[in-house]
Amino acid sequence: MKKLLFLPLFILGVNVCVLAQYKTVIFDYEKNYFNQGQSLPAENYFMVTGQSPQNVELVQVEVFRPRRVHKAPLYVGTWKRSFSNVSQTYEVPMNYKLRGNDEYDLTINTYRRASTVEKENLRQILNASLDAYIDGVISVERRRLSLEKPAGIMVKDLNDIVDRGTVLYTNKISFEFPGFSDIVKNKIKQLQNAKLRKGVFNFSKEEYGKRREARRMYSEKLIGELKAAIHTELEQNLNAELLVLSDTKEIRDYATEKTMHTLAINAGYGGVYFAGGLNNLSYDHAPYVGLSFPLGRSAFSPFWSNTSLSVGAFLNNMKDQDGSEVTGPIFGRPYYIGLGYKAFQFIRINAGATFLETKQSDFNIDLNRVRVKPFIGISGEINLWMGLGRK
Repeated sequence: MKKLLFLPLFILGVNVCVLAQYKTVIFDYEKNYFNQGQSLPAENYFMVTGQSPQNVELVQVEVFRPRRVHKAPLYVGTWKRSFSNVSQTYEVPMNYKLRGNDEYDLTINTYRRASTVEKENLRQILNASLDAYIDGVISVERRRLSLEKPAGIMVKDLNDIVDRGTVLYTNKISFEFPGFSDIVKNKIKQLQNAKLRKGVFNFSKEEYGKRREARRMYSEKLIGELKAAIHTELEQNLNAELLVLSDTKEIRDYATEKTMHTLAINAGYGGVYFAGGLNNLSYDHAPYVGLSFPLGRSAFSPFWSNTSLSVGAFLNNMKDQDGSEVTGPIFGRPYYIGLGYKAFQFIRINAGATFLETKQSDFNIDLNRVRVKPFIGISGEINLWMGLGRK
């Protein structure tokens, strides 16, 4: 009995945890903003909710980069009304994390079911446009049909006509028009190779008028078969549960939440390689302190957020294989630049190049020799500054 009670409680707990990942964002239709003008959530999934009439079947929320030509959205969230849902609200899950301290353009599109009259008008307009295109690129000559464009280009043009003609329409099952098939393409190729003399076999040369009329009728028959194939494939697309755009709202340059930028200070111990191999290795080691600049944000890329550009300096000078003191140029201490990776919560492994300087005396003249040598170290780190987002 305890197991039976535990299972639904466990499922409920999982659902609560999943829902807790989404921040609710309420869209005000009249004022055209979210959450009373507050910023959009940053680096978190969120849920866009708002009012919708009962005849609305589909809501799409599109996210774009701001102030750019909207060619393709960064993300599209979708809500579909279920068969038993009679509420006047929608909830669109946005499984896309926005960057903090930034701005985005958003578009909210609502679709209702297209009426019988609207679908019939759309069908007639598309068929008329497709027929007009076919008539424009195919001409009847004495012995053959002349096509102004290759079959592949014609099929592409036909697809473009359908795409432009249905830009305000979609369907509830998310079925996209796949384009006209190879059957249509093959029909076009058949027209290129068609011989119009096949239509005049039953007439003698003296019956010129009848032969001419027969060629015309035969060419119309071939072109009509092509149009019929196009209409049939178009009909399959229009038979889906067609929805028409009923309203659209554009929200431009909407800001996201301010997020904290962190700069980490780390302190640890590292070693610098000077020369030699395994048998005569020359190196020295010393404590160091430095700063780390993360290369990413944890919400978008855990790997790059744990990887950083690290700079710092060793606290002590070192000794090389000749016993000479090794310092660093300009600052008098060896300093380094390299990459670091946070292996654990507070532990970072660093590796890179160390800038060294060694004093040498030749002919009673002191000379400084600058070298660059590899180093590796391990350190602990803490966040030094937070909240450095743009105003």
